[in-house]
Amino acid sequence: MKKLSFVVAAGLALGMLTGCGAEDAQPEVEAKQGPRYSATRADGSEVIIRDATHEAGAPATMEVEGDRTVNANGCWVTLQWCSEPGTGDAVCTQNGQCTTTQFINACLSLYNDICV
Repeated sequence: MKKLSFVVAAGLALGMLTGCGAEDAQPEVEAKQGPRYSATRADGSEVIIRDATHEAGAPATMEVEGDRTVNANGCWVTLQWCSEPGTGDAVCTQNGQCTTTQFINACLSLYNDICV
């Protein structure tokens, strides 16, 4: 009888332990962010600009007053955040027709007009 209760207790303990194994743990998926660029404003201060164009899901946007989109030579850039919560980045998106330089300049221009 002692042997039987030991086997039953060991079986229950083993069953409980396997239910808490690492295979049940859900790994956290880190969101992939777009490229980040360092830009210098006219006053010499640095701004980190992130291109969120190809990030998964639509980026959340902050409410801003005024026009938040710049269009130059087919390159459309839209300011999404002056200072994104959690990163502090200025976040912009584009239509895919911008060179890197056009994107940075347009995003910085919007940042200067709206955020400062």
